[in-house]
Order: sequence, then C-alpha cells, then structure tokens
Amino acid sequence: MPFVTATLAHAAPSGAPQSAPAGEPSPAVVELLQRDQPPEGVVFEIIENDRAALSALLPEIRANIAHLREHDPYFPVAIVAHGAEQFTLTRGEAGQHPGLHAEVESLVRDEGVDVSVCGTFADWRSIEADAFAEFVDVADLAPDRLDDYRELGFEIIRLRPSLLDAPEEDPWEFDFGTP
Repeated sequence: MPFVTATLAHAAPSGAPQSAPAGEPSPAVVELLQRDQPPEGVVFEIIENDRAALSALLPEIRANIAHLREHDPYFPVAIVAHGAEQFTLTRGEAGQHPGLHAEVESLVRDEGVDVSVCGTFADWRSIEADAFAEFVDVADLAPDRLDDYRELGFEIIRLRPSLLDAPEEDPWEFDFGTP
C-alpha cells in the first residue's frame, strides 16, 4: 500500500501519549477538532513492547476515526506501528489473530487508512517485508515515515493502551525473542 500522496503543510506532533476509554475518541483528537485550523491529517503512532497493544487500541482508533470523519468524511488517517505489536500483522499470525487482521484490513480497504510497520525493526527480528499481510505497508524506518507525515501537515498522536491493558515500560526496551 503506497504512502499518502497528498501534498500538505507542516504540523507539530502532540506531546504526551493519549488514551481514551474504549469506544471514546482520544483527548488529542477532541482537542485538535476544536482548533481554528485542524491539521491536514492524523497519524496514530503505536510503539509498545506488547504484542496485544494494537488489538487493545483498535476500539479507540475506530472511535477516533469516526469522530474525525464526522467533521470531514475524507479526513486522512494513518497508523504507524513500530513496536512488538507490529508482528501481529504478519501473515503467519493471521490464524492466531483473525479478528485483528480483518479489522485492520477493513480500516485500510473501507476507511482509507494507511497502516505502516517498521521494516528495520522487522529485519532486526529476521522478518522479511513480505512476511506482513498485503494490506500493510512496510516502511524502511518508521521514524522516517512519521517525519514524512509531519512534512505533509499531519498531527502525530501517540496512543498507548491503558495501564490496565499494558504495564508502563520503556518502549525502546523490546523483547528481541522470536516473533
């Protein structure tokens, strides 16, 4: 899946990671829609040492998209996952996570959401780019992909599962065991 091709202006990322109750939009999404000039799009960044993080965040992501699209049905949205959660999107994990794969594929196909993972982190785990489901775009470097979105005027909103869903850990201390 190709990276967003629109040409847009620059926007700064939001500060702290955001979290909302399941089915509710994130505080950062509510805030950005109250601005006089909203960003050109939104990227939800996920970087966790928890393979279940993407699945835990999907209700919030869906609520965010619905809230954004109430104001603009074509509002550009992307997801960049570059922690352990990205490995649940490999073809080999489709059997273990069929609901997750179906939901993420639906976001791409039906909602026009770009979903990217980090090829460098995958390579560190000896996972080739073609191991990911076809609806996922494998970026060479996720931080570079985030910079590309910033240059297009997207707001980066870091999402984290609630402390009930995942322990508070340093996202850079990843488990480098087998995916």
